[in-house]
Amino acid sequence: MNLKNQLLIALPDMQDTRFKQAVILVCEHNSDGAMGLVINHPIEDIDTNQVFDELGLSQPHDNLHVLDGGPINKSSGFILHNDNQRFKSSINLLNNLTLTTSKDLLEKIATNQLKSHWHFILGYSGWDKDQLESEIAQNTWLTCPINIDLIFTTPAQEKWQKALSLIGISDYKTISGIAHA
Repeated sequence: MNLKNQLLIALPDMQDTRFKQAVILVCEHNSDGAMGLVINHPIEDIDTNQVFDELGLSQPHDNLHVLDGGPINKSSGFILHNDNQRFKSSINLLNNLTLTTSKDLLEKIATNQLKSHWHFILGYSGWDKDQLESEIAQNTWLTCPINIDLIFTTPAQEKWQKALSLIGISDYKTISGIAHA
């Protein structure tokens, strides 16, 4: 099972608070493990204007919340954008979905030359060999194909519920192991 370019959806009774109602874009999955980015957890006290200021760049027209991509290497920044433009360190995940870590893209954003949707993400989520498969077998995650609209145009607080609806779940309580009153 290869989950690259899939979305992981945390089940309602997720015990790890870092992944409560998380939707994670799986960017890499191979025999050594997996790497993904949480796409629906904004960092409340950091926005992109602050990041661009710290990097000595102009502030772009769009001031977005910075997303918390996961608990690993919080100082690593990723830009997820919905186009096929290539920069110094771009990885094309799918048609119209690219992940970039280089400053040349930030400079394009700062001068408002990037004409696509984008997210700035700090940190990432990672799994060792067979760990993600084990977590899925233990009913920690559901999966669904990538949905560009969900990633870029759905508000962060609505992404988890929308991801569930993409796989036919309209009421999350029906899949929870927790009793609800």
